[in-house]
Amino acid sequence: MPYFVVDEGTREHAAEFAFHTGLVRLDTHKEISTIRYSEKYVWETGQFDALTHALAQYYKSERRWVFIQAFTAGADGRRSLAHASLIRHYLSHCGTWTSSYRLVLGLLEEVDDTPHFSRKALSIGDKDSFEEIAEQALWDVIFARLSTIQEYGWHAGLKELAWASDELNGSLGAMDWSKLQPELASFRHRWAKTIVTHAKDHQVYFPSPDSILDEDHED
Repeated sequence: MPYFVVDEGTREHAAEFAFHTGLVRLDTHKEISTIRYSEKYVWETGQFDALTHALAQYYKSERRWVFIQAFTAGADGRRSLAHASLIRHYLSHCGTWTSSYRLVLGLLEEVDDTPHFSRKALSIGDKDSFEEIAEQALWDVIFARLSTIQEYGWHAGLKELAWASDELNGSLGAMDWSKLQPELASFRHRWAKTIVTHAKDHQVYFPSPDSILDEDHED
């Protein structure tokens, strides 16, 4: 869900986690060990993963919006989830929507694409079926994409995008991808036009190279 929808509830429970110094499990409140990424280590131990490696490079990039623009999701479910998550992270840290609209336009081009997962990409328990877990993972991607669009709408002051999920005629609530997919395919053109028109109105649509878009606004 978009952060602005759950922000109040998150703050209400903040005290439960105030005295933890890192990530914890929501159900047990036990701390999760932090393991720093080492390319040398993963190669030596046969654990190298191309997506994990790419995400590690994101945090080394000076201009992170450039990295995200070069990071296409395609049909791979893991990359689709990572792509949406990177944009959401950028939106929360960049300090301005003007350096984000191109990222969201790129995501809109794939918002109705069906993400696919291989067996090795999923954590499947002994009592779980691949089909069941793959279905859950598909909806993780769908909600991440929609939340990205809504969070951009929140930052940019575009009510139509901030509440985009309300326009999807119940197919989202019913979690019926066969009905939701064509709806997203039709809406994405309208949403893209809204973003472009808004950027043009504020004179930030592909301005000169020495403009605000060529600066990195992340902390």
